[in-house]
Amino acid sequence: MTSGTTSAEVRRRLAAAPERVFAAFADAALVARWLTPSPDIRLTVLQFDFREGGSYRFAYTLPDGVVMRVGGTYRTIARPSHIVFTWVIEPPDEHAGIESEVAVAIEPDGAGAQLVIRHSRWGRGDAVERHAEGWRGALDQLATVLAG
Repeated sequence: MTSGTTSAEVRRRLAAAPERVFAAFADAALVARWLTPSPDIRLTVLQFDFREGGSYRFAYTLPDGVVMRVGGTYRTIARPSHIVFTWVIEPPDEHAGIESEVAVAIEPDGAGAQLVIRHSRWGRGDAVERHAEGWRGALDQLATVLAG
C-alpha cells in the first residue's frame, strides 16, 4: 500500500513474459480464472469489450452466496505494457459508486515480468486496504494461472 488514503500499489514479479501477463488482462476467459481476491470467490464475466473506450462488468459470487458487481471502462491499452481502467462497485456494497482507477504496468524482468498495479482515487482508507488485499490475492492466483 502507498502512503495516504487514496491509492494502493501492489507489485509482483511473474515468471512469464510481458505479453503473457498482458494477455491475462485481455482475454475474458483468463480474467475469469484469476481476477478474484481468493479461490473461493467465483468471477463471472458479464461484459468484456477490451479496447480503449470499451467496458467490462463482472459479478463476484462470495462463499455465502452474496453477489457483488463491478464495472468500468478501459481508458488506455498499450500492448504489452500498460492498461488503465475505471473500477466502479455497484450497490449495495459499502464502496459502491466510487469511480476509482486501476493502472497496470508490465515491464520485462529477465525471463519474466514485473507487474505493478496502482488502484487509486478511492478517497477512503478502508477501501484502499480492502482492495490492496484483494489485488494481492488476485496476483497469487495470476501467478498460478501463468505457471500452469
